[in-house]
Amino acid sequence: MKVSVIMSAYNCEKYIADAIQSVLDQTERDLELIVVDDGSTDRTLEIAVAMARCDKRIQVLTQKNSGTPSVGRNRGIRAARGEFICFLDADDLYHQQKIERELTAFSRFPTLDVVFGDLAWFEDGKFDPSSATGRLHEVGVLSNAKEHLENSGDKMFLCRSSFFSFMSTRVTSVTTQTVMIRASRLHREATWFREDWSIGEDIDLWFRLAIDGRLCFINEVLAYYRQHPNSLMKNSEGALLGFIRTHSANLERAKRTLSRGDLRIMQSRLANQFFHLGYLCFAQGRMTEARTNYRRARELSSDVNPRLSILKTYVPFPIIQAIRSFC
Repeated sequence: MKVSVIMSAYNCEKYIADAIQSVLDQTERDLELIVVDDGSTDRTLEIAVAMARCDKRIQVLTQKNSGTPSVGRNRGIRAARGEFICFLDADDLYHQQKIERELTAFSRFPTLDVVFGDLAWFEDGKFDPSSATGRLHEVGVLSNAKEHLENSGDKMFLCRSSFFSFMSTRVTSVTTQTVMIRASRLHREATWFREDWSIGEDIDLWFRLAIDGRLCFINEVLAYYRQHPNSLMKNSEGALLGFIRTHSANLERAKRTLSRGDLRIMQSRLANQFFHLGYLCFAQGRMTEARTNYRRARELSSDVNPRLSILKTYVPFPIIQAIRSFC
């Protein structure tokens, strides 16, 4: 078996058939798809099982609801037989040549551990791959990371060892939907996806693989992320907490390898996220939490000075609401 694609699914009856089909339609045929149903209460499991009856490459596993995709992904890894492992959420899609293109990179560069590509976002009901623009293209990864990349032709860029610095200080770059990992490298990790985290557990793994791994970036859109009301990234507070938790753990990890300048940049980015979280708590009247987050921002970086914001947290929330009503 060449490739195992792991799909953790929960209550995605509207989307899972398209997600599965995007795997079955791959130009590379030597693959298996492991769908792990996380205790869905809608027709998600029924749809997956029906599609498995029509294609022997699909294996469906079931479990009680865990509340996090990590548990399903880890179970899928344990069941995977492929030399390489990929992941796809049950509401997202693969480009038809995603797996073929990444296998080509592994074939050209046999010492690689991880290959990843660009990811396009689309609004639910508005999927148009012909006009999809990659997120990494939008933030100018090629130009901003040029000193960390080696152009190897055919839109493939080998990542130098310093790419971990770029991931930590600028753009994480690796995404769950586009990544392909050599299974033997993944199995060297003591922990795969952290099951006590619901957001950021995937980025934590990409950091761990990148710190001493060999990566390759394919400058093409290889997968599509669907934005809809139930998307995890629609939860602004959850996204902030995920960023803070993931990057705080990576800051401790990076202290062994990165320069003082890089570490200061990481601290400044974290401080800004703590400040934004503080403001979100303040806007909801959670003054103690707001004060704690503002103070953490100040401790991390002198670039962030939330003194006035901290003082505002001592004003009774009803007074703040009254002031807002007059503005």
